[in-house]
Amino acid sequence: DKVLVFTQFADTAQYLGRELTRRGVRDLAVVTNETSNPVDLARRFSPNTNGGLRPDETELRVLVATDVLAEGQNLQEAHIVVNYDLPWAIIRLIQRAGRVDRIGQHHDTITVYSFMPAEGVERIIRLRSRLFHRLKENQEILGTDETFFGEEAANKLRDLYTEKAGILDEDDKDEDID
Repeated sequence: DKVLVFTQFADTAQYLGRELTRRGVRDLAVVTNETSNPVDLARRFSPNTNGGLRPDETELRVLVATDVLAEGQNLQEAHIVVNYDLPWAIIRLIQRAGRVDRIGQHHDTITVYSFMPAEGVERIIRLRSRLFHRLKENQEILGTDETFFGEEAANKLRDLYTEKAGILDEDDKDEDID
């Protein structure tokens, strides 16, 4: 299966590329903002939806990328997305999954894996608590009648990150959103 791995930082992407290669993963490439032509690697990862392979190219099975590929790329030949780290903006998670959840996707199910920090790391960097604090600050700035940043949203955010089953199925308000 083809796997698309997202991480926020170029150093982390390079590290993952080295470690996966060292462990025997083949047909792998790393895309960061330092990559000379990310579109070429996107084409090699998903050639059927991006104009095909050139005669001297091989198809990629694993693509490790920063969010340089999170927008505007057709990568729907994959159906597995891995979020190695969690971005501050929730829309990034949606954009990352949206690279494979597109017209032309042939798999019935798209699987998205998200790594959460270990509890020991959470105590040190306090990612989840900082994220919820940021949501609370936004609520205070926007006013108490803004429900998007309220307690309900914080609970939905936590449920989304912990992959609670059916979390996206119960909200009828977003029926017009692709």
